[in-house]
Amino acid sequence: MKVIHYSDTKKSFKDFKRKALAEDPDLVHIHVCWSLTAWRVMLWCKRHMKPVVLSPCKKFMPWHVRRNYWICKFLKLLLYQKQMVKDAHAVVAVTPQEQEHLLFMGLFPHSKNNVAWNDRVVLIPDFRFTNEFTEDDMNDMYLTLYQKVIDSHSFMVMTPEDRKAESTLLKLGLSQDAESQCITQEDDQRVQKLSADSWRKILLHADEEGILQEIRKGASLLKIAPQSIIGIARFPMRCKKNTKPLSTEKALMKPHGLKEYSQEKNASPADVQLCCVILNFIHEMDDGTLSRRHVADLYNAFRFNDFNETKITQILQILKEKETTQRLLCILHESLGLEEGFMPMEMCNDWGTKKIRKLLYRANIQ
Repeated sequence: MKVIHYSDTKKSFKDFKRKALAEDPDLVHIHVCWSLTAWRVMLWCKRHMKPVVLSPCKKFMPWHVRRNYWICKFLKLLLYQKQMVKDAHAVVAVTPQEQEHLLFMGLFPHSKNNVAWNDRVVLIPDFRFTNEFTEDDMNDMYLTLYQKVIDSHSFMVMTPEDRKAESTLLKLGLSQDAESQCITQEDDQRVQKLSADSWRKILLHADEEGILQEIRKGASLLKIAPQSIIGIARFPMRCKKNTKPLSTEKALMKPHGLKEYSQEKNASPADVQLCCVILNFIHEMDDGTLSRRHVADLYNAFRFNDFNETKITQILQILKEKETTQRLLCILHESLGLEEGFMPMEMCNDWGTKKIRKLLYRANIQ
């Protein structure tokens, strides 16, 4: 576990950036608030998918906030400090009083909110102010917190090789015949070389995305027995995700149009089901609740169903979802290796496809 600490406001942002790029940390711990440079560090971490732990060091307590409040601190709260607290993946309090205050802190020194800016406030007492903890105890508590933050954001700390290995395992786990179980020697070696730490990240991410069963099946086909993740402490997920399988019977997006046009084109039940899955995938994507489970369902729908390519294309064109489907086919080809022979239309790799890639990445999906 590599952790970078940022606590010296005299050091420039360039110094931090140089150190972070050289060490490639798993997590960044910021010990400063009210600093514009600390906010720049937070933005860099957000852009580079690095989890952040924030230690305000009592600087949000009312007696400290009152100093120069109207001159500078109120403006800083509005511009970046409140957002900095919200974006932190955990906030450390050194006393129970500070912990309670951070949970109900408002914009004004003595005001209180009913909703916390960040509900991940963890109490880690400073050994210098109490006789109940030693320095080693405090360090152990910090290491436990760091591991919990990393385990709660496994996708952020996965390497590109880990993500490729997860895609290989998912493809194997979704296979239904010998042909779909074929993988390249390079992919096989990549999975075989995974470390225990990489397996931990992959399994935790798969559990969050609703594909853990498929990942374990893929590992079983390669005669690998990965570790158990039962009992690993994690924070509750912040982003809303729907990990239920996509419905093949009811389209949440344009349901009436699908029924009418399917009857008009004399589409088979398999054609209707595929269109239904595509529309539901787009609905989850627009709603911001998309998960890797849905990517797997979409791959299954194309890879293991018999459908009429002409009718599928006609229906989607009438529903004005043909271009989106072409972009999704490109994503499935890149992520899970969907072959062109199982595509009802040509792939499309344009600005819209790039936008979908970014959306999937921001949602912690490959």
